Amino acid sequence: MLALLGCGEPAALAPSTPRIDYADGALEPVLVRGQHLVIEGFGFGSAPGVVQFLAASGTVNGPVPDSASWSDRVIRTTVPDAAVSGSLTVIPGSGIQLTLVVHVLARVPFDPAGLTWQSRAAFPRSPVGVALAAGEFPSGGSLTTTLYAIGGAEPLGGDSVFQPDSGVYVAPAQPGGAIGAWTRQLDAPASLAFAAAAVATRYNSRFDGSALYALGGIDAAGRARATVLGAPITATGVTGPFTFLEPLPAPVAGAIAVVRRGRIYVMGGTDPQGRPQQAVYVGRIGVDGHIDGWYLEPPLPAARAYGGGVVLERRAVAFGGVADSVPPGGGLDSAPARLATSDTAPLSPASGFLTGGWAGAGVLLPQGRSQFATLDLGTVVLAVGGFYPSVQTTPVEVLAAAVTGGGDSLGAFSGPVGTNRIANLGGGTLVGPAGAAWRDPDGTRHGLVLGGFDLNTRLRKNGVWGF
Repeated sequence: MLALLGCGEPAALAPSTPRIDYADGALEPVLVRGQHLVIEGFGFGSAPGVVQFLAASGTVNGPVPDSASWSDRVIRTTVPDAAVSGSLTVIPGSGIQLTLVVHVLARVPFDPAGLTWQSRAAFPRSPVGVALAAGEFPSGGSLTTTLYAIGGAEPLGGDSVFQPDSGVYVAPAQPGGAIGAWTRQLDAPASLAFAAAAVATRYNSRFDGSALYALGGIDAAGRARATVLGAPITATGVTGPFTFLEPLPAPVAGAIAVVRRGRIYVMGGTDPQGRPQQAVYVGRIGVDGHIDGWYLEPPLPAARAYGGGVVLERRAVAFGGVADSVPPGGGLDSAPARLATSDTAPLSPASGFLTGGWAGAGVLLPQGRSQFATLDLGTVVLAVGGFYPSVQTTPVEVLAAAVTGGGDSLGAFSGPVGTNRIANLGGGTLVGPAGAAWRDPDGTRHGLVLGGFDLNTRLRKNGVWGF
């Protein structure tokens, strides 16, 4: 069991008790004005009622749901532009009032043209393949963010053999996008690199606690593992030991992993022999911090590893990566060819499962690219660094793609974008960085990339750069 991860949720109430259980898949969600919202519970009735938010003066109602958006257990609505943090109230036709605390941020569009990188507090070591995640902790009008880094590996005489690490570090995010110093925490019980990291809290899941997860990755033998580790956390650090949780159905490293509405999506990655896979798994974060089973979803149309992906309002998108066998981390050689294509599949915001198979979504990248950091900034998605055919002659460090269609579509990537480059701050031509994104209390988006290889020198970097 995950010690000290907590338990308990509204499900302790009798099934017949009208209530709100979750909004946006969480007990106390962080919402953005204008976003689509799914409210789950019981006793909403069959006829549309009212969804009410606090406003600066009084209250404001969400758009009036039609009969297709209102059922006894699920309501679909939109967060009004005038909404503020406080109680969300559902008023069914019966007149009862059901409430849930929500935290509402402004919708601040991100302008890729104004992207300006700055050096941040350096990482204490120089591993590659670090798993990185950001945890947001709202309180009143504040929003505290902490960065968690797990594992990584030191190359041994090249870029295809690595010695994985078990180190765990945290750094506090500061207003404006800066971060504090990295401090070492309790080590993970197993060394791992090229894993994925995720954070669960009551603000993004059903879990009335906080946990840090590490999923998959390679071990000391360079082989992918199915291991899932979890540890209790707070906004100040890791507060207890990691334990082994429900493993993935199959070993995987270099997978695309995304957390959305209390679910963890794992797409593609390589098997123990370094062969990219098509498998897609979805696991819901349970009320005790464990994973309520890993469900096998429709597979990707083709194998994909060391690429990028996002989960939008009603679609999942995977892009870039490699389709042929590669060494751990994807390697630094021009073969195999990198992918420029993308795949997409529809999903249900309520269940979190895919509602249909994957299909090609066209060529989103201007040229095949792998081993880049993906930063989801709400209205824009960035691909930072990576390996692509022109990387050694005409590097294009950062690409940007717009999220359109009411949050359901990802446009084509283009670039370079930004006012400067990480290369000008000592990063070199960066391949394989880890990345994370978060928000300030006013809704301003920030991002950060950590480590990786400088392709020019083939030396690992301990630099950290953000905006």
